Amino acid sequence: MQLPEDGLELRERDVLALDVRVKGTLLPNLYFVEEDGRRILQRLPTSTHSSDTPGATTVYFPLSEIRNEDNIPLNPGALREVQIVFEWADMEGVLEIEAVRFLTSWEEVIDTPLRAEEIVAPAGFVVEPIAADILSVTQFQVVAEDTLLVSQQNGRIWWYRDLDGDGFYESRQLYASGFDEVVGLLYDPIDGAVWVGGRGNLWRTLDEDGNGVADLIELRVEGMAWGRHQNNGLIWNPVADPFTGEPPYTWIYFGLGSTGDLEEGDELNATILRFHRNGHGKEALEIVANGVRNAYGLLWAPVLHDGETHWSLFAGENGPDFNAAPDEVNHIRWGLHYGFPEHFGMVDPQNEGDPYSSPVLEVTAHASANSLAYVTNSAWPEEYRTLYVSLFGSVFSAEPVKPAVDRIILTTIDAPDGLTFRGEATLFLDNLSRPLPIATDHNGDLLVGDYGSGVIYRVRYLE
Repeated sequence: MQLPEDGLELRERDVLALDVRVKGTLLPNLYFVEEDGRRILQRLPTSTHSSDTPGATTVYFPLSEIRNEDNIPLNPGALREVQIVFEWADMEGVLEIEAVRFLTSWEEVIDTPLRAEEIVAPAGFVVEPIAADILSVTQFQVVAEDTLLVSQQNGRIWWYRDLDGDGFYESRQLYASGFDEVVGLLYDPIDGAVWVGGRGNLWRTLDEDGNGVADLIELRVEGMAWGRHQNNGLIWNPVADPFTGEPPYTWIYFGLGSTGDLEEGDELNATILRFHRNGHGKEALEIVANGVRNAYGLLWAPVLHDGETHWSLFAGENGPDFNAAPDEVNHIRWGLHYGFPEHFGMVDPQNEGDPYSSPVLEVTAHASANSLAYVTNSAWPEEYRTLYVSLFGSVFSAEPVKPAVDRIILTTIDAPDGLTFRGEATLFLDNLSRPLPIATDHNGDLLVGDYGSGVIYRVRYLE
C-alpha cells in the first residue's frame, strides 16, 4: 500500500488497523517502509480481535511500537509504504484485506472471559472477572467507579471502562504504548496525568486534548541503574505525608530493586525511594529506607491501633532466587535498613534496628511476594479487614511454590526501632495463574490482576 508522497501527517500515537481474513497456514510479514527506503519488519498475526467487517479480524499496530532490529523507532512522518510479504515457500492459504485504516485512537470491545477453573476463596466470598484480555498485566488503578487504568509488561497502557454499569469493563482504549516495559503506573487525581515507570526511567504523561490518548510524554527521571530488577510500583502519599507532612499527592513512592541476585547496584538500588511531583532528575530522589532487595508493590494502609488510624507504609519484597532466604512483607519506616544483602528475615529482638529491622512477615522462599492491598470494607467480616499480599509463585526455584493471595493478620508491637507490626498469613485465594497487582475498588472490595490469564477479578463478600 502506497502512501501519498507528502505523507499523511501521522504521529507516534496513531495506530494502523488492518481488517483481514486468513485461511490456511499463512504467516506473512509486514514491512513499514520510510521515504529513505528503510524497511522495518513486523509479524502479521493471523488470529486477533473481531472486526466490524463480518468474518474479518482486526490487527492493530501502534506506530509507537514499530522499531527495527537496532531498536530505532519508526518515523511516522516519513512512512511512505506498507508491504505484506510472503517469504516462505511452505505457506498455503488465502489472505484477504478488507480495510486499511490509520486511527487516532485504538478502541474495542472485550468479551467476558470463559473460566477454565473456579478461583477458590473462603466461604461467603464470590470471585468474578471484571476485565480481560490483559496478558502480562503488571499494574492497574481504579480511577473512577466505571474506569480502570491498566498496564501490560509489553509497554501498553489502557483505559478500561464499564459503559453499561454491569460490573464488567467491556470497553478499552489504548492510552499510550511504545515503552520498553511498564511496571509502575500511577494516576494523578490533581491534573489527570499518568506517571509511568520501568527500566530505570520515570515518565509523566498527559492527555492534553481530552480524547483518551496521551499527547505529552515527559521523561522526569532517567538512568536509574537496573538489571535483574528495576523501578516498580508507584504510589502517592494519600494523606498529609506521614513522614514529613506535605499535602496528599505530593510525593511518589516506589521501590528500586537490586541489579543482581545478591548485588545491590549503586546507592539508589535495593531501596525505597520517593520523588516530589515537581521534581526533575535523579537528584530529586530521596532514599526512604535501605536493604529492600526488590519491592514490587508499595501500599499506604490505614491500620488501626488503640482506636487511632496509623498510616503505615508496607512493601512486598522478593527474596533471592538462588538460596533459601525468605521473601518478606516489610513495614517501611524512615531511615531503617531491612537487611539486604547481609541479612534476611527476622532479627534478634534485642538487636532490632541495630543495624537491621525485621519484616512484618517472612514469606515462603521463592513465593515472590509482590503487591499489597488493605481492606477496610465494613461489608467484609472483621477478621478479613486487613492486609493482603499477592504471591506470584516460584520462577527459578527447583521446588515449586504455588501462586496465591494471602491474608495477613497484623499485630502491633513496640520494638526498639519503633511502633511496628508482626503478621500471620493464611491462604485467601487459590487456583490463580500468576496473581500480581492487587488493589481495592471504590466499594472497598479486593481486585486481583492475574498476569498469567490476563484477567482482573473482583472479590466480594455475600452475607
